[in-house]
Amino acid sequence: MKPEEDDGNAANAPTRAGNVCTADPVALGPSERETESIPSNRASEPDLEAEAVLRAVAHAPPRRPRSAVAPGTPWGPSSRYLIERRLGRGGMGTVYAATDTMLNRIVALKILDTTDADRDAAHHARLLREARIAARMEHERIARVYDVGTHDGFAFVAMEYVPGGTLRQRMRGWEVPVPQIVDIATQIAEGLAELHAKGVIHRDLKPENVMLTAQGGVKLVDFGLARNAVIGGDELPPARSAMLEGGSVATASGTPGYMAPEQCAGQPLDARVDIFSLGVILYELVTGVPPFRGTTAGAIMTATLEGAPALHDAAWQRVPERLRDHIARMLERDPAARFPDGGRALAALRELTAEMAHHRSSLPAAMAQSRAPTQPGLQAATRPRVRISRHVARASVVAAAAALVYTWARHAQHEPPAPPPPGMARIDVGTIDVGENPDEIERECAEIGSGCDRQQMKRESPRTRVTVPAFFLDKLEVTNEEFARMLTHMKGILEVEGDETDHYPRYVHRSKVAGEPDLLIDLYKEFRGIEYLDTYRGFRARPGREHLPASLVSWYGAKLYCETQGKRLPAEDEWEAAARGRDNRRYPWGDAPPRCGEVVIKSDGKVRMSPACPPGPGEAHPVGIATQDVTADGIHDLGGNVAEWTSSYFVDGQRTGKPVNPGRDAPRVIRGGSWASSVGARSTGRAQRPPSVMGQNLGFRCASNAVDARPATSSQGD
Repeated sequence: MKPEEDDGNAANAPTRAGNVCTADPVALGPSERETESIPSNRASEPDLEAEAVLRAVAHAPPRRPRSAVAPGTPWGPSSRYLIERRLGRGGMGTVYAATDTMLNRIVALKILDTTDADRDAAHHARLLREARIAARMEHERIARVYDVGTHDGFAFVAMEYVPGGTLRQRMRGWEVPVPQIVDIATQIAEGLAELHAKGVIHRDLKPENVMLTAQGGVKLVDFGLARNAVIGGDELPPARSAMLEGGSVATASGTPGYMAPEQCAGQPLDARVDIFSLGVILYELVTGVPPFRGTTAGAIMTATLEGAPALHDAAWQRVPERLRDHIARMLERDPAARFPDGGRALAALRELTAEMAHHRSSLPAAMAQSRAPTQPGLQAATRPRVRISRHVARASVVAAAAALVYTWARHAQHEPPAPPPPGMARIDVGTIDVGENPDEIERECAEIGSGCDRQQMKRESPRTRVTVPAFFLDKLEVTNEEFARMLTHMKGILEVEGDETDHYPRYVHRSKVAGEPDLLIDLYKEFRGIEYLDTYRGFRARPGREHLPASLVSWYGAKLYCETQGKRLPAEDEWEAAARGRDNRRYPWGDAPPRCGEVVIKSDGKVRMSPACPPGPGEAHPVGIATQDVTADGIHDLGGNVAEWTSSYFVDGQRTGKPVNPGRDAPRVIRGGSWASSVGARSTGRAQRPPSVMGQNLGFRCASNAVDARPATSSQGD
C-alpha cells in the first residue's frame, strides 16, 4: 500500500459547531462523487470475527496518510481480500470492491484513512459501533457485516456488496413512477422497522445510504451514526417508547437536509428522526428536488426548522392523496405528529400498496421486492391447519380458477383500459396474423419489380396467427441523449477501451467483474452520436445529434437501457402488431407506398416508392419528424430511420418459439427499415443479427406490459 496525499475534496464536508449539525459525507456504499458497481451472485453468510477482534478496531494504532490500493492487490490478514476496484471515497475512508478469497465472494471493503491520532481513535470506535450494530441485524433490507479488523495499521470492515448503485444515482435525472416510489418507501420502512424493533435509530438516512440490488431490492447501509437506546449505559429493550431517552448528544451528527429539526437542535432523539428522513427522501423522489434547500449547511438547517413546504404544486398531482398524507405526516416539524417508528410507517405503506396492487403488477420484477412483514407485531394472523382431501383441494383450485377468470372478465368489461405512461402508446390488437405466405411474397415481389429481394423476404414466412396481449410501446426511438444519460448513470460498471488500430475511445462494455463483459455501444468517431468525456463526467450526446436515434448499440446495450427504465425490448410479434394494427396495414402508416422525404429510408428499389426519389438521406434524422411514417396510435419511425432490435430469437422458417438451448450469440430479430436500407420498411419486413452486432443504422425502442393485460404466453422473447 503506497501513501497518497489527500485530494482535499471528500473530507471537506460542511460543518457547524455547537448544538447544530455535523455533515458526514461517508457512506458505507459507493459515494456520490464516484461509483463503480460489481454484481455478485455468490451466497452471503455472516462470518464475524470474535469480540476481541471487534474491540481491536477501536484501539488500532495511528496510521499513515490516505492510501490507494491498486486493483489486483492482495490485502488484509493473510491476504484474504483481492482488491478489484475502488467504489468510492469519502472523508473517513475508501470503499473497494474486493474478492474474499477464503469464501469466494465479492465484498465491499471499507478501509479507514485518517491522519490524526485522536481522530483515528474516534473513527475506529465508530467503525466498531457500525460493525456491532450491523452484525445484530439479520434482515434482507440491511447490508450484512462479514469481517472487521486491522491490517498494516489500517482499520477495515468487510460487508455485503450491494450491486445496483445508490438510490441517489437512480433518482438523478429521472421521474420515478409512483408505484416504484411506494415500493421503495415500503422497503426502506421494512429496514427501519427492523432497526427500531431492536432499539436502534439510523440517524443518517439519505439516498446515498440506500443501496439498490441488481434485482431492485433495497438495503440500508452506513450505521456509523446509528445509536442504541441507552440510559445509564444499559441497553434498553426494543420498546419503541423507551428510545425517547436514547441518542441525546451534545453535537448532533447527520446530513443537513435529511436531519429532523430536533436532530439539528441536539435534542434527545428517537425513531421519529428516521421517519422524518424517510419523508425527505420520498419528497425528493416525487419532485426531483429536496424540500429543504440552501447554499450553506446553516441555510438548509434554517429551512428545516421552518417546516416542510406544502405538497400542492404540479409535481404532486400524480401522487395519490393517501401517499401525500403519509409523506406530509413524516415531514411534520413536531415529532409527536409523525409515525412513531418504522413499524407504524410500514403498516401504513402496506395498506397503500394493497390499494395499488393493480398498478404494481406493471412493475418489472426488480422493482417489486417488498416482502411480507417479518416482525412479530406486524405478522398477519395465522389460521389453524385443517386436513382436507385431495378431491376437495382440486375442487377448490378449480373453483378459485373459475372465480379468477370471471373476476378478470368482469374487470375487463367494466374497467376502462389503463392509460399508457407518458411517451408510450397502448397497443391492443388481440389475435392477428403475422408474416406472409410464399404466394403473398411472390405477389409482393411482382409489384416491387427487379429490386425485390426474395431471399430476404422468405424470412417473413410463414403467416402465423398469434394472440398479442395488450402492451405499451415507446412512440419514439431511443435517442443519443437518452442513451448517453444511461451510460453516465451506470459508468461505475462500464469500461471504455480502444480498438486494434488505437482508436480510443471506441468500445463501451460492462466491467468483467460485473458479469459477462457484453459490448454495449461503438463510439466510432465518424458515425458516433455519443462521446466519452472522462471517468467523472461520463458520456454525452454529440452537440447537434442529441435527438437522433441511438445507433451502433448492441442488443445487450438496448436490453440494458430498457431494463434501467423499468421496461423491456418488444417481442417481434408486438412490434408487428404495432406496425400492422387491426386493419392489417402493409406499411406502418397504411397501404400507400412511402413518399420521398416523408419516410427516412433509402431508395434502393426493395420497396415500392413514389417516383423520382433520390438515393437516400445519408444518415438518420431526428426522431419523430418523418411526416408519413407514423401509425394511427402515434408511433413514429417504425418504417424507417433506424432498424430496431427486438427481444425475439431468430429461427429461420419459424415465427414463434425459440431455438433449443440457444447460446448467448444466437441471432435476434431486427424489424423496420432504415436510412441505409428499405428492407424491413413493410410491416412484415424481418431481418436478423447476432446480439453483439452494432450497426450504424440499427437502434431500438422499449416496451412494457399493460397493467390490465393478462401475461403473454409466448416464449419468443428472451
